[in-house]
Amino acid sequence: MTRQVIDDNLPFYIIGIIEKKEGVRMNKPKIAVYCRVSTEEQTSGFSLDSQSDILQEYARKKGYEIYDLYIDDGYSGKDFNRPEVQRLFRDLRQDKFEAVVVWKVDRISRSNRDVLTLIDLELKPRNKKLLISTCDIDSSTTNGYMFISLLGTFAEYERTIIIERVEMGMSKRAAKGLWCGGKILGYEAKNGELIVNKVESAIVQNIFELRCQGIGYKAIASRLNEQGYRTKQDKQFQINTIKTILDNPTYIGKIRWGKHRQWDKKRRAGKSEHPILIKGMHKAIISQELWEKAGEIGKQQLSKAAGISSYKGEFLLSGILRCPQCGAGTVMTKRRMRNREGYHLYYMCQSYHSKGITACRTNLIDKHLIEQQVLKVINNLIKSKDIVGQIINKLEQDRNYDTAELTVQHTTHSKELKKLYKKKAEINQSLLNDTMQVETYNEAMLAVNRKIEESEAVIHTLDIDIEKKTAYFDINEPLIIDALQNFEMMFHQAENQEKKQLIKALIKKVEVEPDRKQLKSIIFWFSEDSALPSSDTWRTVSQVGASFFKKNPQELCLQHNDDRSRVGYSPVGMVHKRASAGLFML
Repeated sequence: MTRQVIDDNLPFYIIGIIEKKEGVRMNKPKIAVYCRVSTEEQTSGFSLDSQSDILQEYARKKGYEIYDLYIDDGYSGKDFNRPEVQRLFRDLRQDKFEAVVVWKVDRISRSNRDVLTLIDLELKPRNKKLLISTCDIDSSTTNGYMFISLLGTFAEYERTIIIERVEMGMSKRAAKGLWCGGKILGYEAKNGELIVNKVESAIVQNIFELRCQGIGYKAIASRLNEQGYRTKQDKQFQINTIKTILDNPTYIGKIRWGKHRQWDKKRRAGKSEHPILIKGMHKAIISQELWEKAGEIGKQQLSKAAGISSYKGEFLLSGILRCPQCGAGTVMTKRRMRNREGYHLYYMCQSYHSKGITACRTNLIDKHLIEQQVLKVINNLIKSKDIVGQIINKLEQDRNYDTAELTVQHTTHSKELKKLYKKKAEINQSLLNDTMQVETYNEAMLAVNRKIEESEAVIHTLDIDIEKKTAYFDINEPLIIDALQNFEMMFHQAENQEKKQLIKALIKKVEVEPDRKQLKSIIFWFSEDSALPSSDTWRTVSQVGASFFKKNPQELCLQHNDDRSRVGYSPVGMVHKRASAGLFML
């Protein structure tokens, strides 16, 4: 029988039929099927089963083989912090399928930027594509890419409209002088109104009076903690707590709304220039005179404290040096020298700095002494060839790491996160149904959002750990030697702030002995596992594995490139991949 000529432009399923008739087997392209519904959409009649059925039928008609189903049940599409979408990305990077298919583009994400980033940085470089079943769109074509971009824009617009409606409702309440926040020290929220709490209002009054006496934030926090007082959340007072109270016009009988926009994304950077400030319906705790006097004291002390900022870039171990007593981080401080001009520079316990003597002690660590010891260790490390073999041995152990325990933890936290999103949806629905007061809603949302953030952070860390433990890296002796030598060269050429960034890229944590004069250990970033048993010479195993910070016009990086890692200079951009390695240190 004469073989038919197959038109290259025919769809996969037609080609498959022709080949099958001629007795020739063809491997079907493998695809990943992704489905998602948020808890709100579940209540609106959306169905995961319906999505799955539609996508499986789509795959059958197109001649695709389904590699796996990835289903996020009860998760928002605002970003990629979802367990199944993260598993999909891990499988994508291991080339387990050729395409990702979704019912609609907003199933993968309601952020157009995230969708395009997925296509441009993850799919295209691997010759893979995103398929949208409802419109039969393929991201690998020019028209398909354009339509996906448009659909993503509309999905993001829809989400923005919902957020704006909620904010508009809150703004209307604020304009009427009604409380729109959660718990606040000095008041109880009842039936939409703020009622003065006599015990707590006395604490607030005391804070303002102490401030007007010229007492600093830390001293006020320390005094309150020593007297056994606690915040509304039953925690110790700290510097930021005192600052927030002294800056809150609620205490003079006013309502401020909209000081920060998009707090969940921008945090303090989203500060609004024109927040609503209007007379509230509640009773004031603080007089206008006391409020203004406390504000003036704050301005005076702010100008006095500005001097220490000039040393900011010179504290190379900020963020990584730990207090020897409580294990908290450290902050910079200075003490005037005796009998001569200038200052002694120190690292000080952060817990003491923010909460006072009830949390810890100053535990001052001489800046120059500890930094010299750390740099000496790094220098010895760079010059030691004996360590490289130990590093490689540690890497081989990491490659064989069993991920079963991590997977169990991931599943447990994912289930918990799903429950939290469901609870969040129920809270939103209660507000919409007018079965929940606004102040109760705000308190409940603050609590559930805090738990969601914590749960998502744990899941994100587990995702990184699982990917790191399952990834393959061709690490060898020249690679590690290159990394250390290039670091040395860049460090000597860097400015103070750049040196600080380089050290933070290399070192995770620095610990000192209780006498605060001797270096105890350094934990590097090569791996996330626990330290190996110490010896007389090498006290612990460090854990390092990081992209080095940008150094104009080049950067030292540890780059994951397909099936191998290599160290060298990268001319553009930051490299976000981490490779797993182990490193010993003094």
